[in-house]
This record gives sequence, C-alpha cells and structure tokens, in this order.
Amino acid sequence: MYSIKKEEDIPYILKYHRANDMVNIFQFFPGLSPIDDLVVVLNEKDYLANKDSIAELTSIRNGNPVTQPCMKSIPVKEKNPDILEVMKEVKKENKDGVLILFHLDVEATERYERYAGISVAISLGRKIFIEAVGKGFDGREVLKGISCHERYSIPWSDIMRLNISNFKDYRSFVVSDDKYSESREERINYLVSCGLDREVLEKSIPEHYTEIPDFVWLDIIKNIIKVLIKEEDYLRSSHFEEFNLSGHTEGRRFRPWQMASSNRM
Repeated sequence: MYSIKKEEDIPYILKYHRANDMVNIFQFFPGLSPIDDLVVVLNEKDYLANKDSIAELTSIRNGNPVTQPCMKSIPVKEKNPDILEVMKEVKKENKDGVLILFHLDVEATERYERYAGISVAISLGRKIFIEAVGKGFDGREVLKGISCHERYSIPWSDIMRLNISNFKDYRSFVVSDDKYSESREERINYLVSCGLDREVLEKSIPEHYTEIPDFVWLDIIKNIIKVLIKEEDYLRSSHFEEFNLSGHTEGRRFRPWQMASSNRM
C-alpha cells in the first residue's frame, strides 16, 4: 500500500492513472480538492493487511498503471461501498489494476444531491472550455460525453474582465427539455445499477432542467479561472499546457477530484 502521507510513497502513487490526476490538484491548486488523505491499495491481501489503519478512507476509485490505457470506472456506491467486491471487479478488468481509497474534508454526499458535475478544459494562452450537468449529476457524464446541460467558451484574452455579471455571455449551449429528460432517465438507470433506490432518485433529480446556480460559477471564476493568470508560467513549465479539471460540487463549491493533462493515455 502507498500513502500520500509518506513522502517516499508519492512517486509510486504517481504511477497510477486517477491517483496521479488527484495528486496533481494538490500541487497546482492547493485547497481546491476535497481530498485530505489517499492511499493506493494493490490487491486484496494488501487491503486486508492495512484494513484497520485505513478504515476512515471510505471513498473509492480504481486505476491502471500510467504505462497502460486508463481503466474504465467501476460503478460503486458513494457511501459504504463493498471494497473487496470492487477489488474483485478491478482485477477482472486488469490484474495490474489498483484501488484508490481516500477521505474527504467535507461530509460525503449522495450522488443525486449535488448541484452540478463540471469539466473545465484549459488551453493555456488560448481558451477555457466548460461543460456541465446539473442537479443530481456529476463529472462522469461530461467526461465520458454522455450528457451536457450547459456549455461555455471563454477566450484567454477575456479572463481579466470575466465576472459573474457577464459570465453567461460566454454560454453557447443549454440543454433542451427533451434531451434533459433523456439524460435524467439515463442517470437514474445508472445510479440504480450502483445500488441506489429508484424512488429516491425520481424525487431528488429535477424533472425539468434548472440552471446551475451562480454561486457555483462564482466559485469557479474565483478559485480556478482567475488563478490561471497567476499560475500560467508554473503550469507551462510543468508541461500542463492542455489539461482538464473535473468533478462535482460538494455543498456550494466546485471541488474537482482530478487534473488530467491532454497527453494522458
């Protein structure tokens, strides 16, 4: 097992997709990620040997070595996942696959409770391209190209003048009623497959699309877009000229879990 709290383990953590992406945020956007502890668990034996010491790390993702294509996400419940069962599914996909277990510095929410899932694609010096989905959705839909409810394109030259009053001027797309209904049904079916209750989902995910609240966009303007101007040289020197910040809201803030460069496999 490799732990983010051990300096000597970090090079090994960076050898796995998604774990690498999660650590990138710590480096370039301190305070943005909701993660405050993280381990990479190699196999079932590794998990059982360390189970007691990592009992509070109840959030879970899966990953492949960076020398291989990124593994598809294994669907899991956000709360109380069966970690050994997920490990078995990972190993079915790839014997070299691992589990990434982590702890959040916020109270964990159910996947249908969040305000938005958002992907912020950044091309340094050129533009910022945002795709988002609304209440009850998360970053899965926009990252995988499954759904998009709102889309924005911001030229780099406009960053300094950008504010919450003119932010909507950069919006190029809002989902239609029919397309939203289709995406809602797909989302509910997917969450049911993850073990969530259909009746709860039907009540929680709006029947008609409600735009993402301004306080979410204000958070992104302040804590990502404006920061890019100050960090542009640092990002460029670290070979992050094209990258993506993605995840979902926790409470009133966008708390992305990963920062992936465009040259990731």
